[in-house]
Amino acid sequence: MTFRNALPRAAALAVLFLGAGSTAAHTTAPEPEVRAAASQFESISALVGEWDVKEQGALKIVFEPTARGTVILEKWMVGERMHSLTVYHTDGDALLATHYCPQGNQPRLAATTGEDGTLRFTFRDATDLEEGESYQHDLSLRINTDGTVSRAETYWGPEGAGEESTLTLSRVAQPGA
Repeated sequence: MTFRNALPRAAALAVLFLGAGSTAAHTTAPEPEVRAAASQFESISALVGEWDVKEQGALKIVFEPTARGTVILEKWMVGERMHSLTVYHTDGDALLATHYCPQGNQPRLAATTGEDGTLRFTFRDATDLEEGESYQHDLSLRINTDGTVSRAETYWGPEGAGEESTLTLSRVAQPGA
């Protein structure tokens, strides 16, 4: 190989490596949406623990981390029996909630944060959803100034949107806390 042939190849390699370096620099900084999803997940993580439900005395809601803290489970417990489960996790720039309903369908909802700090989830898609079957379409969580949590949800069915139901959650004091 002559010097004359080597020079263009060296220049091409330099451009390639310099270009790759500048691309890497642009991909390492998280986009605002990704930071928003992480912030939303932190809000869900703050709910870890056991909660009494004011409107339904036998129902307890337990939030617990799993998968090395990358997933939060919301378990609805009636006595020792689990009634339903919602799984929260990030997916790139989105915070998702998958609700495992006693009806057997699994709606997935994506989060947005309202100006008042309310975390609102809206239907994205579902698995095992039969035509005419009701499903969770909207879900919201708001931490109130008194430390309670307002949890609202709306189910949709063949007739469209049902009535929104709201539960007030109060944290159960842990022994020794």
